[in-house]
Amino acid sequence: MTNAEHPLPDTPDTPAHRPRVLVTGVEQIEGAGAARVLAEAGCRVIAHSFSADAADAVATEITEAGGTAYPAVADLTIEADVDRLFAGLEDRHGGIDSLMHTAWLPGPETATNNLADIAPADWGRFTYDHMAMLFLTTRRAASSMQHNPAPGTILTVTGLGAGLSIENPDSGPARDAINGAVESFTMAAARDNALAALRINTIRLTPSIGADVADAVPPSLDELLVLLLVERPLGSGHVIPAAPTYALVPS
Repeated sequence: MTNAEHPLPDTPDTPAHRPRVLVTGVEQIEGAGAARVLAEAGCRVIAHSFSADAADAVATEITEAGGTAYPAVADLTIEADVDRLFAGLEDRHGGIDSLMHTAWLPGPETATNNLADIAPADWGRFTYDHMAMLFLTTRRAASSMQHNPAPGTILTVTGLGAGLSIENPDSGPARDAINGAVESFTMAAARDNALAALRINTIRLTPSIGADVADAVPPSLDELLVLLLVERPLGSGHVIPAAPTYALVPS
């Protein structure tokens, strides 16, 4: 049974009108950070991970800090697991208002190998799993939010891990290919007439820009999340640059 089948607490400190946001992939630094920022902004966060330990850790941290969060575990590459996750959310919490999709499967090693070294089977699994995860999660979230009184929001993040390593900031051909495919899929979904009531956009994380071009520095991921999911929702079909909110570390 997925943890999301248990209800989020409704107390005077966490009124039901606060946005319900499903954040996927909180085992990643960007997902965990997004969950914390949205909870601090007053959202009721459902912290998803492929790992129960990671989901529990992030939800517990948010709760102990005074926010509202609950863990959820599901394999987003499996349709039955995705359906079970959303059915639990709909049954216990009335669904969600927004999906923040940061889930990423780091293996195989193709993410850093050059093209000549990538095994065809690894490439196929890597690309299939990510596109299946995106397709299944987006489609089920859209179905879940279609009856909401206010337009739902789907934000997908690309460039995960951008600039995380000082010595090797480039992501490699597999990650780059998936980032392009994810952005193309998101734009296609935004043009789908059946999804016209939703706000579907991509945030593209980019490494830091030098001080000599400071005017071109994009807003931070944290700033964009609060703006787009809490304060001022945007229309559909945008790819919005954002700066990572974590520091560069040696690889």
